[in-house]
Amino acid sequence: MAFDVPVVCWRGVGMAFFEDLRFALRQLVKAPGFAVTAIVTLALGIGANTAIFSVIHAVLMHPSGVDAPERVAIMRTKYAQLGLDFSVVSVPDFADAASLKDQVDAAALEQGDSMNLVHDGVTEHFDADRVTWQWFQVFGAKPILGRTFVAEEDHPGSNQVAVLSYEAWRRAFGGDHNIVGRSIMLDQKSYRVIGVMRSDFDWPRGKDMWVPMGLAPDDYADANRFNESYQAAVRLKPGVSVDALNAGLAARTREEILRKGAGGFGGKAKWGMSATSLTEFAAGPLRKPLYVLFGVVALVLLIASANVAGLFLARSSTRSREFAIRTALGANAWRLVQQMLTETLALAALATAFGIALGPLFGRMLLWMVPHSLAEGYTVQMSASVLGFTAGIGLLTALIAGLAPAVRVARAQKKVELHEGGRSATASVDKQRMRSVFVIAEVALAFMLLTGTGLFLASLRQLQQVSPGFNPHGVLAGKVFYSGQAYKEDQLREATFVSSVLDNLSAQPGVKAAAAITFLPFTDGASANSFFIEGQPRSTNDPGPHSQLSFATANYLKVMQIPLVAGRWINDEDRSNTRPVVVVDQRLAHKFWPNQNPIGQHLRYDDKAEWSEVVGVVGDVRASSLEEDTSDGMRYYPYAQQRNDRVAFVVRSDGDPASLIGALKRAVASVDPSQTMTDTDTLESAVNASLAPRKLIVWLLTAFAGLALLLALVGIYGLISYVTAQRTNEIGIRMALGAQRFQVVGLVMKSALAWVGIGLAIGVAMSLFAAGMLKQEFSSFGNGVVSSLLVAMTALLAIGGVAGLFPARRAASVDPAKALRNE
Repeated sequence: MAFDVPVVCWRGVGMAFFEDLRFALRQLVKAPGFAVTAIVTLALGIGANTAIFSVIHAVLMHPSGVDAPERVAIMRTKYAQLGLDFSVVSVPDFADAASLKDQVDAAALEQGDSMNLVHDGVTEHFDADRVTWQWFQVFGAKPILGRTFVAEEDHPGSNQVAVLSYEAWRRAFGGDHNIVGRSIMLDQKSYRVIGVMRSDFDWPRGKDMWVPMGLAPDDYADANRFNESYQAAVRLKPGVSVDALNAGLAARTREEILRKGAGGFGGKAKWGMSATSLTEFAAGPLRKPLYVLFGVVALVLLIASANVAGLFLARSSTRSREFAIRTALGANAWRLVQQMLTETLALAALATAFGIALGPLFGRMLLWMVPHSLAEGYTVQMSASVLGFTAGIGLLTALIAGLAPAVRVARAQKKVELHEGGRSATASVDKQRMRSVFVIAEVALAFMLLTGTGLFLASLRQLQQVSPGFNPHGVLAGKVFYSGQAYKEDQLREATFVSSVLDNLSAQPGVKAAAAITFLPFTDGASANSFFIEGQPRSTNDPGPHSQLSFATANYLKVMQIPLVAGRWINDEDRSNTRPVVVVDQRLAHKFWPNQNPIGQHLRYDDKAEWSEVVGVVGDVRASSLEEDTSDGMRYYPYAQQRNDRVAFVVRSDGDPASLIGALKRAVASVDPSQTMTDTDTLESAVNASLAPRKLIVWLLTAFAGLALLLALVGIYGLISYVTAQRTNEIGIRMALGAQRFQVVGLVMKSALAWVGIGLAIGVAMSLFAAGMLKQEFSSFGNGVVSSLLVAMTALLAIGGVAGLFPARRAASVDPAKALRNE
């Protein structure tokens, strides 16, 4: 029987809880206005947090279509001496990682490619990806039709098979379930389709198909050690961390440097291999905005909780007699606290149910608002993690909203005398003080959100004024990836094709100028390599100078409106059979010839290439971002003097550049129907897209700051109304003694603005602290602090004035005689 006591105790606790819950629900039914207001307020905070967490879960924690993403890592290469750190590796680097059998289950390489599909007489561009055969095993991805690659298909001459993406299968082949086993024409070669991937697998992002890479044995040669042009992914063994993998890669790095000597290229350039988790790598530019927004919605939840806590305190004033009776009948402080917490828990549970229903919907709306280039491949769905987070947020909300009012009520009840009908000046003062604290907190948090919005808006405006080094307005761009070996092996054919397309475009109405280049700023990942400078010898192991490079045609400067600083630009006479020339930007000129004239200097790719004479210097151009200039200099070579596998056409229009999309496509098709134009868009759109993460923060911060202002308005109004009601008799006496209506209004407004003023003072300190932290993470952040603070102050003072004005006018309308009779 000794075991019956705990059982009886637990039954007693359970019965008490259900009694409290039933009583709480009855109380909420009796006060529907209070219940609806509290539930909607909490649901807004919980729903916003659930939405952001569902997106964070999809983007930062569990990319769709990947099995156990925490076991997938992406390799990186670093040259500390050169200031380079990128997520591409060489084939020997990949082989080193694959050899770490204690840490790695599977490893694979990929390299982006472009292929033209000829289907039903129509040429369509496909973004392809060349991968080693274990690519899908690394990600744990299974096809919905057919199979993926086997080792025997990953060899030169044996790799004419393809796996289609779900989207490409639906778009190009109408979702034909008999596609497996069929042959398709890619770049004028026959490939056999062996599988179709699931719709949720999209790695790398936006690919239409995968084909085997077919590496040759020579690709693994040590001579290719520092030829980084592949992305490598590895699947870790169960229980192995990314840190453990990095320890293994660091050991391999040391072995390689020791093998070649510390004075070798790897040692002098401080080369090294490492890896980062897939979840960290995949988030890319969305990582920082999402973390900022998560902090913002947490503040909104705190404001909502403070609001509901204030509502509970106000409502508890009308229940003072009830609490006094319960105290007189033997209820202790804990029973009162338990009852209040049960009521807030019931409210939070209902609000959480709304949050569960609306959170993922808001999350999908959030992803819909994110620019396609950032959100591609991400899906938001309810999961156990999201459900657990929402439930935890609901419990936390109940504690925040209910604990402080419950404790305050319990303490105040000890001072209440039953024969006074539950009215106590002390209790009222305590409750008023607590509600004041909540309102001050709301004002401070809302002020911080408003200031943050202003600072991000100011930084966005400043970034929009940054010059990319060219004029993107009125420029249309489109790319052609050459189809067929004839183009990839015949330099003259490429040059002739480009020249013919440009002639066709230049004759089109509305075209002011047309040009071509291999890598266009803000639309491509620029090519880069080390080079030699004549007269500046370097040893075999010296890393040497390094910069980006591209191959352009004669009118490129005219189309882009890039300034020519010295010398000349590339012209039509710079052909494959003429003297090699190169044009450098100001960054390279100042870096390598600070006290010399760069014109007439000579550069070359490697010690076997021909020297190219520097014939001109042009202005600096940003490669891909207005937020930071990542370029380490640019070299421009004549397009006709180098064999290329791609070309980007740019056209400057005297009207709407988008109206030339059809002309651009027709110009390519008229020269060679086997080639196709892709990625046609205005250059202005590409430049604006680089600010997409910053715009996302500003847009959503504005929305959440508006919500915070609304909640602050409700909180201030509720507090002023409550305090005014408590002071009705005092106001009646003042008016009976001759106080004027405007004096009563001023008395009430003084209290409202005092609370707002205290909240603003605290908010200023919080905002300055937060701005200092964010400035370390976001470029151009922190400008316009004074103006942002002033605007936020003005907005909240206006909110406080509006919230206090209506209760103040109501107080000034009190009938003194009636108020005194009710005393």
